[in-house]
Amino acid sequence: MNIALSDRQTLNIKIRTSTKSKSVRLKANIYGIHVIAPVNYDFENITGFIHSRKKWISKVYDYYANFVDKFGQENSANENSISLLGSHYKLQIVSDKISYNIISDNLKVIIFHVKDRRRYKEDIRAWYKSQTSKIISERLPLISTKLGLAYKRVLIKSQKSRWASCSKNKNLNFNSFLAALPSEVIDYVIIHELMHLVELNHSKRFWELVKMQDQNYMYHKKVLHRYGCLINNLL
Repeated sequence: MNIALSDRQTLNIKIRTSTKSKSVRLKANIYGIHVIAPVNYDFENITGFIHSRKKWISKVYDYYANFVDKFGQENSANENSISLLGSHYKLQIVSDKISYNIISDNLKVIIFHVKDRRRYKEDIRAWYKSQTSKIISERLPLISTKLGLAYKRVLIKSQKSRWASCSKNKNLNFNSFLAALPSEVIDYVIIHELMHLVELNHSKRFWELVKMQDQNYMYHKKVLHRYGCLINNLL
């Protein structure tokens, strides 16, 4: 349905139903704003819900529009692309009897063979987790040894709002989508968490310690924010 925003722009909001939804809700990302409603939900109630959230919709619409303007269409990607180590690849989904993927660096294409096209995002999430596990298993020991810092347990988890975390027990958690980031940004995330073994906060001293190991940490923080918008579509 179309909704008129406060600045007289008309925004098209897609509506879809879900058997898992118990109430109507809004979802926004760089690809648009969607309403997800329970099956057989009254359309008039959906319309009223959308209009009651018009202020929020306008704010979120402006946020993602500015995001695309700032970083460009290539970095914003689209539903037919995927990121690996900071490089964008064309995404292709193929139905097959077994699940596997093929990466072509020359053609910049990643082909996912999936058993169920309707659940292809599950295959992509599993692939990201596998890629991230490999990267962390290689880079974390090297960087921690260089810094002379010891950690305990390491987990790769699907997280909505954090790229990584460190507990007071010296356990490290890394977001399963970390493999989407450029290599130097992944190293920054690792350094960031290892520094929490020394300072379990974001004090001035903590950032001084980070800067000692990564002079470009401020830029890398901005890159993290950018990629956070991209991977939200896969959650």
